[in-house]
Amino acid sequence: MKMKEKENTKNYSNLPIGEWRIGDEEHFISFALKSKPNGWYRFWVKLFFGLRWIDFKTPHEVKPSKGIQRGVVKEVPPSKRRF
Repeated sequence: MKMKEKENTKNYSNLPIGEWRIGDEEHFISFALKSKPNGWYRFWVKLFFGLRWIDFKTPHEVKPSKGIQRGVVKEVPPSKRRF
C-alpha cells in the first residue's frame, strides 16, 4: 500500500515551537525549530555560542528582525580562471 502525501497545513505540528537567538530585541539572528532540544544541549550551546533558547507560548510563524530581509538570493557568475 502506498501512503498518501500529507498536505502542508498550518497546524501546530508544522510550526516552530521555539528558537535559538543571539542579539537584542530589535536586531538579532535567530533560527526556529519544530522540536525542543534537551537541557544539556541548551546549556552547552549557550556556554560556547552565546545563543539563548526561547520557547513560544503557542507555535507560530517567525518574523525576521528589523533591517534583515528574508530569502535574499545572489547569483555568483562562474569563475573564468581555469586550472
